[in-house]
Amino acid sequence: MISIQPKIHDQQTLEFKVGYIASKGTAYNSFEMNTWIYIPETLDVNRHTYPKESFYRDVLSYVRLITPDYPLSELSSKSALPFVRLSKACESVSNGLSPESREALASEVKMFASIAKSSIRDAYREVSKARSAGQIDAFVSDIRHLLENYRSLFPCVVEALDYGDEFISNVVEQHAYHLLKDCGGRTGSLQRLLADEHAYRMNRGFLCVEVDSADSNSQFLYHAGQLKKYIESNLYLPTHKRRNAVFLEQAVFSLAAGLSMVFATVISFAFQQTYGNFTLPFFIALVISYMFKDRIKELVRMYFSTRLSSRLFDYKIQIRVGNRQVGLCKEGFDFVQPDKVPRKVRLVRNRHRPLVVGKGVDEQVIQYRKRVHLNRKEVSRLSPYPLKGINDIFRINLSEFMRKMDNPEIPLFARIDDSQFSQICGEKVYYLNFVIQLKYDSEMHYHRYRICLNRQGIKSIEIR
Repeated sequence: MISIQPKIHDQQTLEFKVGYIASKGTAYNSFEMNTWIYIPETLDVNRHTYPKESFYRDVLSYVRLITPDYPLSELSSKSALPFVRLSKACESVSNGLSPESREALASEVKMFASIAKSSIRDAYREVSKARSAGQIDAFVSDIRHLLENYRSLFPCVVEALDYGDEFISNVVEQHAYHLLKDCGGRTGSLQRLLADEHAYRMNRGFLCVEVDSADSNSQFLYHAGQLKKYIESNLYLPTHKRRNAVFLEQAVFSLAAGLSMVFATVISFAFQQTYGNFTLPFFIALVISYMFKDRIKELVRMYFSTRLSSRLFDYKIQIRVGNRQVGLCKEGFDFVQPDKVPRKVRLVRNRHRPLVVGKGVDEQVIQYRKRVHLNRKEVSRLSPYPLKGINDIFRINLSEFMRKMDNPEIPLFARIDDSQFSQICGEKVYYLNFVIQLKYDSEMHYHRYRICLNRQGIKSIEIR
């Protein structure tokens, strides 16, 4: 199974969180994700202005384990597996503080805090949709129990526990304030939770958001970011990226050099037999043959490179934890002709209106291919918790696509009545279309996202 969640990461960066969920019945799982990006011709993004190196420079990918799934109501109980393991780790530290026990406790704190974040987020999404008083009170009650259980471990004085406490507190405040905003600030249980949590944070000396902060709360944001990286470091998997099919690439270049040398040698031998060794015609033929030799070598190299690039992958990424290879990922990039795109993808793109297909508004098409292989057995060995698979957090910076866009504000005139009009500013926007094909076993799903953006940044994501 493959899941995908798009979001705007920042003004210039689009993010796709792709979940590759391994099947329990098989040892190895293979997934494919093919992405076609339709770009308006007016943006002047093509194979000449936007080569592979530029694309891979704009792409950033993180691989991490999918956080174990625990409902908030279950996680708030002392019998939940994450809390039981955390309690045992604290007991081990109390019996004797060794580097091994300290490291084990830090690992359990990171996992518990990561699971807590995921559980609070999922519970918030459900409650924010219903917005019933009963669900909100249950949400607050579960959070209070979770915090009380975690903080009951504090006779065990270890720095990692403080980091986990502050991280969970940040998560609670963030989602509680969002829910309070969604409900119009009329929920007393949420207000009391936030008041109690703020008092606790002040007492513990945690950084808090201030209305009149001298540094615009930059220190809070920086520290919160560092906490997030520390807590979630247990889930991120190290990757080793290298070029794919290097031997085949060198073989192609050698073949191109050999073919050009054959041409130059044949010309040299032919003129040598006809005109002799030390004659002017032979000298001229020798020079010309070497001139063409270089061109033939380059043309043959380009021809084979172009033909192979659409079939081979550019990079191979090994997902390793120590000596264990958890998985393998391959990725490739190329521009393709619109008529070479599979018919089903063209139908999903839905480019049929006369204004869209008319002269002067053609599109360039980028194809980004990714193939992922997961070793289910090695994934399950990474943690005592039930792990479903990995998340590939894929980000693409679109600043190169915005470089040649027109001014975002265009002056317009609007009629008020027969004698009056008003000058207003209109916002000029462009659209990129992402068509994503997800393949796993016999299942194949298509998703289309229309990205609205202008020179100032990404405006919205429309799911079509």
